[in-house]
Amino acid sequence: MGICVSCRRRERKAPEKRSVPSAGGPAKSTAAAELLPRRVDHLPAMANSISNIKMTNPIKGIVSKRRIRYIKDGFNLDLAYITDRLIAMGFPAEKLEAVYRNPIDEVYRFLEHMHKDHYKIYNLCSERSYDKSKFHERVEKFAFEDHTPPNIELIQPFCESVHKWLNADPKNVAAVHCKAGKGRTGTMVCCYLLYSGQKATADEALQFYGTKRTHDEKGVTIPSQRRYVEYYAALLRPGLQYTATKMYIRELIMSPPPQLNGGQCTIEFTVTQAKSQTKPPPGVAVWGGGGEVRVAVRLAHCTPLQGDVRVDVFHKPKMMMRKEKLFHFWFNTFFVAAQVGAQRIDPLPDSTNQETFKLTLNKWQLDDAHKDKQHKIYAPEFKVELVVQKQPECSTFNAAARPARASRAPSPASSSPSSSCSEADTEPDATWDSGPGCERVGRYRQLSPDAHT
Repeated sequence: MGICVSCRRRERKAPEKRSVPSAGGPAKSTAAAELLPRRVDHLPAMANSISNIKMTNPIKGIVSKRRIRYIKDGFNLDLAYITDRLIAMGFPAEKLEAVYRNPIDEVYRFLEHMHKDHYKIYNLCSERSYDKSKFHERVEKFAFEDHTPPNIELIQPFCESVHKWLNADPKNVAAVHCKAGKGRTGTMVCCYLLYSGQKATADEALQFYGTKRTHDEKGVTIPSQRRYVEYYAALLRPGLQYTATKMYIRELIMSPPPQLNGGQCTIEFTVTQAKSQTKPPPGVAVWGGGGEVRVAVRLAHCTPLQGDVRVDVFHKPKMMMRKEKLFHFWFNTFFVAAQVGAQRIDPLPDSTNQETFKLTLNKWQLDDAHKDKQHKIYAPEFKVELVVQKQPECSTFNAAARPARASRAPSPASSSPSSSCSEADTEPDATWDSGPGCERVGRYRQLSPDAHT
């Protein structure tokens, strides 16, 4: 007999019956059988796919941008030979980060395959690290923050360490990395090229690194990092000995003023020292928003600065509570006094006995402002002039030893044009003197592969 239509429908809706044998009993129900794991036959295919991703992963190319990659000999790494003994590379990453950066296991495999027992890694990252035992403990750290130049005192020990390692054996290579393996790495590599005598000037070193590390020849692009390569090149010249130099910032001048929307606004700049918690009050000036040929912002209080200094410039439109950053830059007080990228000018009327200098930076020498290639905010001839004064060596200062005084709010720079540095107002625990404090930073060393140091 045939099967009726209703029975056919019920049969289609009913799950397929399966027999699942059990110990000493009849077959279990179909629902129980459905819960059993199925056999996986595609694991080898997955492994092959992961291996292929390591070699052809398009994400790596996107993250690398225009950096040169090492894609041969079975490797695909964000890595380039600057010289045959000097390697620049991206961070050796683990876990998820390894999908778009250099997998640490692949970096290890590369170094073991290409330079077994003859490689040493230099980690410049302050924000991350890894287990040095993965590379036989041959990892040395010279850390500084991303998008910033190194402290000037950090460069010489780095160069000496790399030089000592390379001279220990002609087969030795040094692999230098930060996070992306471009800016911080390039800064230190260029300094070593100068230290070892392989390049004579900062421009030569920076240009050479750019051609070896990137497709567009733009290796070290952050202006402050490039400035510190120039600083180090100056230190290698005979007759210049680094000493801790104390200075005051008196005034910051922008000309022509930046093209900011919103009319009247407040211009402010802050000063930060790399090795001190002492932070002077910000300089503030009110700008009308048009008509002026320049904007000058003066510090109402003179705080002694020494070594590496960062200046950040902000603007706050009228009727707005939040200020917006315009640009920043780093400089070192010693090089300003030594007239490296700066010049000596006539003393200011209120302090005729103090040496006065002016650091002039165009828009391409200012961090963040250099990105304005279409001149939407800063005119092509835009520049910043920073007027500083050198503290006389016979002077001393000890804020902690002074009697306490009632605190007062800093007055706007525009309302105190005759502010004097004869009496320094700083935070209560700030102390300084002008003792000898001479510290050696740079000296020339010729690279000799056969020499052992």
